[in-house]
Amino acid sequence: MNDVSTSFDDAPVPISGRMSLKLIRITRLKQLAALRQIEGPTALGLLIGKKTNQTADLLSGKASFGEKVARSIEECAGLPINWLDTLDMEQNTSAGPAVHGAVPLLSDVQAGMYKEFIDNFHPGDGGAEWIPTSVPIKAHTFALRVAGDSMEPEFLAGMILIIEPELDPQPGDYVVAKNGGDETTFKQLVKDGSDWYLKPLNPRYPIKPLGDSRIIGVLRAVERRYR
Repeated sequence: MNDVSTSFDDAPVPISGRMSLKLIRITRLKQLAALRQIEGPTALGLLIGKKTNQTADLLSGKASFGEKVARSIEECAGLPINWLDTLDMEQNTSAGPAVHGAVPLLSDVQAGMYKEFIDNFHPGDGGAEWIPTSVPIKAHTFALRVAGDSMEPEFLAGMILIIEPELDPQPGDYVVAKNGGDETTFKQLVKDGSDWYLKPLNPRYPIKPLGDSRIIGVLRAVERRYR
């Protein structure tokens, strides 16, 4: 693998005259990294939908920075159309959370075997989709997608949950629990005396004892995705 610079200061600088559209886009891309508190092309690539080498080549001017690429980056990063094209346009975006890394989006069964399936510091392919997150990740941090309506109105179907297995669950936490059949469920953990329960937020569903189920992770963050 080729070495990739982690600096955003490698873009070419014009000696004189008017900046080209390509250089404006490079400059704006670096400004985007500063706004989102992102360090290095790997984290920036997660935000804009590009691989590390592709992002580094865009920043250094080695890669083509045409219309299709610019519009794709704006869409991925949630920017207004043509945001990359003008240095003096009114700033109508604010700094977002820093991206600290990415975690795999798992199925229910994979989540039930999270320690066997996940090593975020030595990731294999595994066919998993990787979700950028502002939460500091650990070796087994993972993501799940909400299914069903048992946790409405707070958590809607399709939302992506960032789950941390290494947190000690406390009463009131939102947790992922696994039963003996490797099936998982997402509920609020509540305690009554010495007894623990899994509580849905939707009143149409009953609260159930934790019983033999095991807590495999605590909710750290939520993402809402539309496409």
